[in-house]
Amino acid sequence: PPAAVAVVAAALCTAAFTLLAAFVGGLWAVIRWRRDVAREQRDRAWSRFVWVVDHVTDADVGRAEIGRLVAGAMYNMQVLREADEVIGKLVLELVTEEEQT
Repeated sequence: PPAAVAVVAAALCTAAFTLLAAFVGGLWAVIRWRRDVAREQRDRAWSRFVWVVDHVTDADVGRAEIGRLVAGAMYNMQVLREADEVIGKLVLELVTEEEQT
């Protein structure tokens, strides 16, 4: 009967739509999660960077020396990525008073 075929077709369309919505929702969640993780990593890197600059510019010689050592380590580890690396490299070179290669 045509009514049974219509019910089956409607059920199949509903199931396909549900699967498509679940796939799109899952994909969106993964993309958002990766973006959030990248943002958190960038924020942590910049907070470390600010900590180093704060220590290097401290009047206390011991803290300034620790800041310089950590700045050199940060530069060697390449903690900052992408566009942040350019500005970070310039500041770290100014802070350590030497040009890193």
